[in-house]
Amino acid sequence: MKQTRRRFLKATGATGVAGVLGSGSALAQNNSITFFNAGSLEFDPGTEENISRFEDETGITVNVNEVPWQNLKTTLITQWRNQSSEADAFNGPTWWLGDFVAADWVEPLDLGDDHMGKFPDSLRNLVTFDGQTYMAPQIGKWGAYVYDAQYLSDQGVDSPPSTWDEVIEVGEQLSSDDKSGFGFTWANKDVFTFKQFLYQAGGQLFNENNEPQFTSDAAVSVFQDLINPLRERGVIPQGLQSMGEGGVGDAFIGGQFATVESWTPLGARALGEDGWGAERLGVARPPEGSESDATFQDTNGVSVSAFSQNKEAAKQFARFMSTTESCKTDMLVEGNPAAVPEVYEDSEIREKYPSKWLDVNKYNLQNAKSEIYRAQPQVDDMLSNQITPALLGEKEPQEALQQAQEEVTSLYENLGIL
Repeated sequence: MKQTRRRFLKATGATGVAGVLGSGSALAQNNSITFFNAGSLEFDPGTEENISRFEDETGITVNVNEVPWQNLKTTLITQWRNQSSEADAFNGPTWWLGDFVAADWVEPLDLGDDHMGKFPDSLRNLVTFDGQTYMAPQIGKWGAYVYDAQYLSDQGVDSPPSTWDEVIEVGEQLSSDDKSGFGFTWANKDVFTFKQFLYQAGGQLFNENNEPQFTSDAAVSVFQDLINPLRERGVIPQGLQSMGEGGVGDAFIGGQFATVESWTPLGARALGEDGWGAERLGVARPPEGSESDATFQDTNGVSVSAFSQNKEAAKQFARFMSTTESCKTDMLVEGNPAAVPEVYEDSEIREKYPSKWLDVNKYNLQNAKSEIYRAQPQVDDMLSNQITPALLGEKEPQEALQQAQEEVTSLYENLGIL
């Protein structure tokens, strides 16, 4: 993967903003920074608690600009194109980094092995370009297989499905008129869903030359071996794409799903609901495809703007927000799985959460997979437009994947990536 990213950067280059940056990275004269947070801190209490700790320990004031998640990337790009220094640091997902690094819009964080060594290699690879770290991992997000252990036991199912074939067979047994055997809480994020199962089938979206691999045998098998049988045998509800993440999670807690491939906080949220506890909440490793049971890695982290006039303070903030203690605090306060494996063995964490839930999330962290690729919003839109009807059974998967591949290839040729 490191070689892939080096080739990627060499092939795509930058957009010429580096020359205006001068020696600003040495500036840290103001004892405050402006941090662009993805959304309101009211719904981000772990981040809020860590910001308070940072201010108390360093004396640096963090002025938080709460930007709606859907607007954050556009807001940052608009500022950077005008060479604005308004944002010193921001948080966001790893998949933004490809375009940001190639454009010289984000600053290397100067985080050595003493800091980054605590993260799994797969995660370090996502935030490292040409030996430089550009994002400090803050919270982990990935799929997690959760199930209603009480319902499975009532139906005579002693253990949860562990392979795709078992998800289909057992899911059919667990389905009834008022309950679905399986569901996706990423159902309105079809590309995320597709990527997770693509990795489990041994595939990936792009090769090391940035060429799309959408029509690979692994990609086709996601539909032929899993999605289509789940739909055709009535294991998942009709209208897969109509179900949003929150809706499916609420429906699972309400008893309408026997098992779900979930967004990670669902397990922690279910434990706080009436009728749920460690005995009822079942957690297992993701069902295994033909190659692995790897889940899709969607980690958020903190980066520093290359236009910041307070880079050293902003880098100090990024480091702090990604320490083991900060990752632990976020998990205790908010329930977000930590990006540091060590946190899962902490005594306070072990006292608060069921051991099985912690062990599975630690496993998922250490085995998750992802990719960094250019023009991610455009690529994902093109892929989504084609695979959505395929996921719904309204288009042949091979045709959908072929068309998506042709569109992305054309896009990359126009951008000079290919």
